[in-house]
Parts: sequence; C-alpha cells; structure tokens
Amino acid sequence: MSTTIVRRPASFRLRADLLEGLKRNAARENRTLNNYVESVLLDIVFDEPNDETKAAIEEAMNRKEYPAEDLYDDVDKMF
Repeated sequence: MSTTIVRRPASFRLRADLLEGLKRNAARENRTLNNYVESVLLDIVFDEPNDETKAAIEEAMNRKEYPAEDLYDDVDKMF
C-alpha cells in the first residue's frame, strides 16, 4: 500500500543571510534546498516529546527547590 504525499508550491521571503545559510547546509548534506528546508520544518512541526519526557519537563518546571538528598557536596559522591 502506497501513500501519496500531496505537496503544494509555496513562496517565502527570507533574509538573504538565512537563505544562504540554508543553501550551505543543504549542500553540505548533498541535498536539494527544498528537501533540506522541508526536513527542517518537519522536525520542528512534528517534534513532540513522549509522555515520560513531558512528565519530566512538567516536574522540572513546577519544582520550587531541590530536596537536600538531591544535592551533593562532593563530586565523588555524585558519581
């Protein structure tokens, strides 16, 4: 079973230095500019952490201070 991906042409106005940087990065990876930009945008748009990572982020964001047992006064104890 094959899936067809519909692509539509789009036009964007980008800063000249940004466009040159994108072209350099695409060339470095031996890819077309279109392919490179599409993959970068896909990574940004569809990059969502899993549930475990979301929970860890939430815990870190809501944590007011670290309990004493989480702090180390000796590097050797930390490892």
